[in-house]
Amino acid sequence: MKISTRALAYISILAGASSTAAAEKCLSGSFILEYEGDCDRETLVEVFNDQVFGPAKSSACDGVTAEEELVAQLAAAVPSTTIEEFCANIYKSQPEVPFTDILKKDENMTYEKAFFLGHSSLQEEVETTYETSDGSATSVLKEDGELVRAHYQGSAQFKKTEWPKLPNFASSGTDSHGQPTCTTSAAMCCWTKDRQAADNNGNCNRNTYSENCVDSNPGDNTDLCFVDLERGEASTGNQQTGIVGFPGDQNRDGGEGAIHCHGLAWANDVDDSSARYKGNNLFFVSMYDHMYQRGYVENVPGAPMCGCVEQMPTVTRSDCTEIDATERFKITYDSTTNEIEGSIALIDINFNACQGINHRNNDLWAYMGRLFYEGKIENTQWGEA
Repeated sequence: MKISTRALAYISILAGASSTAAAEKCLSGSFILEYEGDCDRETLVEVFNDQVFGPAKSSACDGVTAEEELVAQLAAAVPSTTIEEFCANIYKSQPEVPFTDILKKDENMTYEKAFFLGHSSLQEEVETTYETSDGSATSVLKEDGELVRAHYQGSAQFKKTEWPKLPNFASSGTDSHGQPTCTTSAAMCCWTKDRQAADNNGNCNRNTYSENCVDSNPGDNTDLCFVDLERGEASTGNQQTGIVGFPGDQNRDGGEGAIHCHGLAWANDVDDSSARYKGNNLFFVSMYDHMYQRGYVENVPGAPMCGCVEQMPTVTRSDCTEIDATERFKITYDSTTNEIEGSIALIDINFNACQGINHRNNDLWAYMGRLFYEGKIENTQWGEA
């Protein structure tokens, strides 16, 4: 992996007289590592060699590799650790923004639960001029959703956003940190209504908001096959069984009308950036890109608006967004206390159309295929999705 070493700072690295055995340090003194990339064995060894070991190495380190010295430094640190444990702790201790901080309603996620089912005021209200004597508009989405825009331009791109603790996004299993996750490592939203005009998406008409935006359609990008009412029961609370089929397309042959679906997927490894920032991606897909930007709202009847793929309706395809994260790490070792600390100092997250297999981009199934071939998910997860 190519590593950007923008900053190089090592402090009083001195050749010591200690043994050159791999279990003991051959360098003494404090040091700081700063770099962009990942936190793993290969990367840390390369950065340590470039910024510390190579510049400071002397005869005391003859026969010792950069990897052996880094292992020895970590073993002698307080607390003693390994490269893998050290990196895992950096990722696990990464601060995150509570999902409730986005809309700032309450800490119990009551409003967010309604939102992801498709039934909050942000979805059910439509801009109108009928509520005021002077004809001014009310329920303007860009005003009602201002907190969504603020989160996107701030924390969503520069901090980790929490994965919402809701039944929609928790299946039978948990990840290696014991946190709820989706069995398929994938989630999806499907919308049936457009509530915002003049955004080049859907057919809501600004000139006739009160008449033609009450039940306007989103841009159609898939065909709805059927809704298995039991799938989303944990989220919707509807204790119903059976399958509602939609054999046609659009309004032909009893079809479903226009529907728009968009999803995301992530690696099973909790330290992979796609997994760590899946909360950011979910926010972007559900609240910012589709609700705030396009005005897409409301759910397919009998299913949640957003949820794990295994809870959602069966459709022929779904658009897909992946995150591209650039992270800058800072690792500090203090020789006076033997303490070593590491953190992610800077984060820059971009949201892009998924790059899938067979040159199929912006396609959730194809992106999950890529994750499978990269060894990041199981074939059963891809098959279930």
